[in-house]
Amino acid sequence: MKPVLVIWAAMLVMALDTASLRGEEPAGVQVLEEIVVTATGTEVPRKETATSTTVITAPQLEARQDPRVAGFLRDIPGATVSQSGSRGGTTSLLLRGGNSNMTLFLLNGFRLNETGGFFDLSRLTVDNLERLEVVRGPMSSLYGNDAMTGVVQLFTRKGSGPPRLTATSLWGAHAEGHGRNNLISEQRLSLTGSRRAFSYSVACGRYDDTGILALNNRFASNVVNSRFDLEPTPNLSFTLTQYYVDTYFGFPTFSGDRFDRRERGGLGLDPDQNQTSSLALFGLTTRYTPLPWWENELSLGFLQLISRYNNPANPAEVLFQNFDFFSRDQERQWTAHYRAHLRFGAKERLAATTTVGVEAREARFTGWSRGWDWLTFAGYQEQTTKAHRGGITWYLQEQLAVRERLFLTAGLSLEDNRAFRKLEICPRASAALRFPETDTTLRAAGGRAIKAPSFVETNSLNPFFRGNPELKPEKNVSWEVGLDQWLWQERVQAGITYFENHFTDLIQYVQTGWTSGTFLNVAAARTKGVELFLTAKPVQGLAARLSYTRLTEFKVLDDGGVTSINIISGKDLLRRPRQSLSFDLTYARGPLELNLHGLYVGAREDRRPSPLPPYFAARERRGGYFTADLAASYAMLRNWGQVRSLKLMVRALNLFDRDYEEVFGYSSPRFQILGGLRLEL
Repeated sequence: MKPVLVIWAAMLVMALDTASLRGEEPAGVQVLEEIVVTATGTEVPRKETATSTTVITAPQLEARQDPRVAGFLRDIPGATVSQSGSRGGTTSLLLRGGNSNMTLFLLNGFRLNETGGFFDLSRLTVDNLERLEVVRGPMSSLYGNDAMTGVVQLFTRKGSGPPRLTATSLWGAHAEGHGRNNLISEQRLSLTGSRRAFSYSVACGRYDDTGILALNNRFASNVVNSRFDLEPTPNLSFTLTQYYVDTYFGFPTFSGDRFDRRERGGLGLDPDQNQTSSLALFGLTTRYTPLPWWENELSLGFLQLISRYNNPANPAEVLFQNFDFFSRDQERQWTAHYRAHLRFGAKERLAATTTVGVEAREARFTGWSRGWDWLTFAGYQEQTTKAHRGGITWYLQEQLAVRERLFLTAGLSLEDNRAFRKLEICPRASAALRFPETDTTLRAAGGRAIKAPSFVETNSLNPFFRGNPELKPEKNVSWEVGLDQWLWQERVQAGITYFENHFTDLIQYVQTGWTSGTFLNVAAARTKGVELFLTAKPVQGLAARLSYTRLTEFKVLDDGGVTSINIISGKDLLRRPRQSLSFDLTYARGPLELNLHGLYVGAREDRRPSPLPPYFAARERRGGYFTADLAASYAMLRNWGQVRSLKLMVRALNLFDRDYEEVFGYSSPRFQILGGLRLEL
């Protein structure tokens, strides 16, 4: 690890030294003001934003060649991403030490999370994305429940200009080669353009991966992401958002392939256990500006999430698996969201932006399962759970800009949710103080956020985990302070943030008998940490980025008396590394573009599974790991007839073939290499 960091640091220092000697802007480099939307719901320059925010742009997405959103979220300060095994395994985001269901995911302003906050990152690709914004901190004052530790928003690109067709075909293989079971395929197609008042942007992708295990590890996914815009008048626009993804994933293990193998004392690997899922989002956003100071926005959305789990009996391969089990969960969500922005004054003296909004949500859940009745041993039993939940969130936000130096934001939301026993109030305030003379921003923010329980936690009929309709929302009170500094005509940006989260009323599973249990608000935890980032464009064609996170505390304060290896008073929260670091180097010159990416994840505690109760029998500290990826592209043709460009592309993952586990017991992918072509017409 240390030699790699030393080499990277030396390269960066040399590049910065070269730039400082020149003392002028590199030729051909145009510095554009970075804009952030998610932090306030309005377009705000990055330098005036008081909330910790990271923006990932289209050039960064292109340079890495990684089609998975999860790959980019690993680089966010304060973020930990864990993937259970190979591609397609459950992939979770832990932001600032929070749980995996505490971050709200949005696409063009529309929610993607299940009710209760869970979201599997393995579903998301960068197809047709223009940028990603990650806001860290409690954001329920603007986005309602589930935005406990932050918001991740994906923005679909808007079509413009003449039609542009892009086709990408990449093929590759794993180092774990298992004969014919050793293939990776990524096929992508996109079409963008505009005509008069109408613009369009459509992309689709097909991804196949036979997996890293010799048995039942195939992943397949189809993705369609589209956006259509109509602007009949300068002050009226309509945007239609559509996102669809379906996946198939075969996984031979429940506790981890390294534990379930017979030769290691496990129950055995399953040859046909699998899960299929789909996500379909449709959203329509209307924007109308009747007066220069008054902007209206109305969004109507529909989200459907379907998950099927299939596990036929295989007693010969898996011990005690003598009976079939099948399940199907479907959740549908409807949203109607209106907000208005009222703008007054001028930033040179005093400017104010008032945002008022209301969002109504309705969710319906249907869960079905068929399996052996372990209570009465009377045979197979079918069980159906139906539930619905609605809620309304009102919110108010005020932004003030004083003489282009002081930027204040204060907001408040009031949520009436059927899952809560009372109205929940979530305030938030932030301030940024600019010093243009030194190009420095000091900032501070704090607030309260909530998260609703899931349908399983409130409505499950299964006696092993009976739902509790009396659950309260989980809560987080959080604050942060930070500093951002720009240098060398904005070619270098650095920032540091200190944060604290205080979680209470955390929902935990409580076993009430040998074959029964329920959910209760019994736990509390606290996380503290420091985030650092550095970006630099020292010379033309070279861009560097570094991020570092150190969690100084991620401790369970109260386990509520629950007997569980997962949460113990005074112990650390599981799967949180005390420190993590990532870097990214991109070099482009002429037809060649190179990208080197590195990720270090420090030691963390995890759980060692057991096939017998209590199933997770012991904690174990896992060592850290470092991985590196390399991507390269070369434009073989440019502006040749109807061909805008033809690129040769190569991507190597886990460059040094590191053997590691993101989740204890699950093998992570070793060295992979893909290559192919991208044609743009």
